[in-house]
Amino acid sequence: MVTGDRKAVLKAGVFLVLLLLIAPYVSASVDTDSLPASRQPDAVDNPQLISAFKIHTAYLGQSQEARMNAVVSYIDNISKGTGTSNLEQIEDDYLVIASSIPLMTTNAEISQARDDMRVQTQLFSEETKAQLVMFNGSTGDMRANIDASVQAADSSITNFKDSLWLAKDSARLMVFNNDSQQRAVLLRSMDRQGIDTTLARNISDQIDAQRANLQGALTSNSADSLKNVNTAIKMLNRQFRTTVDNSRAAMTLELKREALMAMKE
Repeated sequence: MVTGDRKAVLKAGVFLVLLLLIAPYVSASVDTDSLPASRQPDAVDNPQLISAFKIHTAYLGQSQEARMNAVVSYIDNISKGTGTSNLEQIEDDYLVIASSIPLMTTNAEISQARDDMRVQTQLFSEETKAQLVMFNGSTGDMRANIDASVQAADSSITNFKDSLWLAKDSARLMVFNNDSQQRAVLLRSMDRQGIDTTLARNISDQIDAQRANLQGALTSNSADSLKNVNTAIKMLNRQFRTTVDNSRAAMTLELKREALMAMKE
């Protein structure tokens, strides 16, 4: 179970959120032109507050990951493996954003990342609703899956320093390595089904080649460099997923054609 560390972190997170909420009203109530320039760093970029903000965001991110995993598992079950492609893509985009936050050093950067995470969460919710309707799913059953997943994730957190993988500097590389492994598994499965993986494998190799750039960004602790690498990888990931879908569709058409030819013989 989580110790008192969580309460302290959540209090710090709440304090920071309150600070961010009242800041616009405070600034609007004074004439900034009449105030002397401060030599102190921006309060919202105070290292201690930024650290608390990161940890709070990492906790929220892992809780959301547990929810997404439960939804993907449920939709995968009711769709017999055919309804999770978009959900998995959105979850991956979410985790790429969340895992990049440890390299950020300003409130503005983290706040923008959190906004981006909320966008992905909304996209995930909309896609979930569509899949539930398509495969006649049960909201109640899915909710039970989600509750169990979140509870398991929550109980695995013994302390924030060691248990929150999204708070670690290596988080982005962990996401990258996991994605690489999943692509390899997918490509092997397609090979077994007789689907042509030549183009998809080539793109996967190009993504794997980005590892050096990713490690360079992490080593140099450069949020800007990481942002550029993430953009490049995201584009390649889109190409990979599109190619996989096209290759599967081509195989389906070929099988139908062969079946029709067999019926004519």
